[in-house]
Amino acid sequence: MNYARRRSGAYRPLAAQSPKATALRRPPVRATPLSRVAAPLPSSATTGRHSTLGHTGCPTLLKAPVASTSRVAAPSSLRPTRQSTPTILAQRSTPHGPTRNVAAPPVAGRVRGAPTATRPPSELSQLKDKLLLLEQELISKTDQLKSKDDQIKMKSELVEMLKDSLESTKIKLETVSMERDTLKDLVTTLKDQLEQQKATIEKEAARSKDLIEQLDEKEAAMRKLHNDVVDLRGQIRVAVRVRPMLKTEEEVSSASIIEYPSTNAISFNQGAKPSGTFTFEKVFTPVFSQQSVFANIEDFILSALHGYNVGLIAFGQTGSGKTHTMRGGEADDEGIIPRTASYLFNESKKLEATGWKFEFSLSFMEIYNNEAFDLLNNHSIVKLRLINHTVSLDGLTEHPLTKQSDMAGLLNVADRNRKTAATKCNEYSSRSHAIYMWKIKAQQRSTGISTSSVLKLVDLAGSERAKESGVVGQQFKEMTNINQSLSVLQKCINMQKAKSTHVPYRDTKLTQVLMDCLGRGNSKTMVVVNINPCNEQAVESKRSIEFAAKMRETHIGSAVQQRDL
Repeated sequence: MNYARRRSGAYRPLAAQSPKATALRRPPVRATPLSRVAAPLPSSATTGRHSTLGHTGCPTLLKAPVASTSRVAAPSSLRPTRQSTPTILAQRSTPHGPTRNVAAPPVAGRVRGAPTATRPPSELSQLKDKLLLLEQELISKTDQLKSKDDQIKMKSELVEMLKDSLESTKIKLETVSMERDTLKDLVTTLKDQLEQQKATIEKEAARSKDLIEQLDEKEAAMRKLHNDVVDLRGQIRVAVRVRPMLKTEEEVSSASIIEYPSTNAISFNQGAKPSGTFTFEKVFTPVFSQQSVFANIEDFILSALHGYNVGLIAFGQTGSGKTHTMRGGEADDEGIIPRTASYLFNESKKLEATGWKFEFSLSFMEIYNNEAFDLLNNHSIVKLRLINHTVSLDGLTEHPLTKQSDMAGLLNVADRNRKTAATKCNEYSSRSHAIYMWKIKAQQRSTGISTSSVLKLVDLAGSERAKESGVVGQQFKEMTNINQSLSVLQKCINMQKAKSTHVPYRDTKLTQVLMDCLGRGNSKTMVVVNINPCNEQAVESKRSIEFAAKMRETHIGSAVQQRDL
């Protein structure tokens, strides 16, 4: 094979030239210096030409490579197109190695570095672009696949969790089913027990009804026996209370002349003139406390809850301890009036167990200078009218009591409004008669019995003498009215004892209010006569005892239960 030598010293095979390629050669054009500098050699990527260097059939492969000169890229408008300069590759087989591609010889007359026409991208460039797009799409798809894998993994874990939860739920459901079956059995058992209990309750209810009826009968019999005992003791029960001496009295007074032969007897030792012994229901010596005194009279007050009118009167000379016995002080020194409130509420609760229901209301009034006043209504006047042997108190207010604590406030108001004054006989002398009235309504539905009774607690003003008390002016007028009302009271007692056909209850406001307690009405009456232990008051104390003995001998008739029609 013949070879032609290039200008650069390389050889090219002559057989590689084709007539067609030779005919297309352009005449040589001398390039200007500017074009040689600006236009680089066409590359194989744009012209489609391939270099023959490195071909195994070319002898120049055995020579040292020739240094190539740098080229300056020419504008794309001057580059030749593929149609104008075709690329010719020759494959030759040589005994030295495999077949290699051999570049086609340059076209005659072409000047290196001359501008060529712009040609479209080659198929390889398009494939590269497609490959790049495919690689990008592959990366995107790979990322999507990874995301899908992660989602699948998460959903798999969720499915496992749901499976575990389902298993747990199944176990719980089985447990609940077992518990439901157990509860069904329990309900069945309870129903059977309930039926048995109902039968037992019905039987017990019938038995309880019989017992209640028996209890009502026994309770009624006990009430009757209780009141019979009170009647046997005397319709006007009389007790005597001797107060202890004050420290100032102990310093000036000699030994007391009062003696106590027995628990219910009292006498006065006046030397050559013995007074004799007086017997009463009870004699309270100076050692008796407020609580002990009340314990001995509470059965009498209980009659008010049983539907009977009850009157308890404190009588005695001034300074003998009447107000202390009835009103008292605080705590352990409380008197009969505040203790009665506690006792009535406590006993009414006990009676409620037998079917009784109670309603309480309270009124406080005083009689001052023979006029009646309401102690709980700004000391307003109360008018008294006699209607069919009963007293009507017009203008007197009634205050309902629903609990025991309501009593304290009413007592304080009454204490502030009551008339008191200091005298020589008593620093806190009561100048009026105080009357505390309880109205008690009771009802028992099982028997249909309802009652309305009145409990009167009376703190009388003390009798006194003008010479001893040293009162003048208004206090003298007060003393006169007090003594007059007490004198009429004693007169009524004496005439009632004598069974007189006319008893002067109308003479004073006091005897009008106490008329039902002294024999004209149906009342159980008790008088507590208070005694001053001082020897200087021995005469007045003896007079009080003698009057108490007359009251004890007075018959006022049996009390009748105040039933509502």
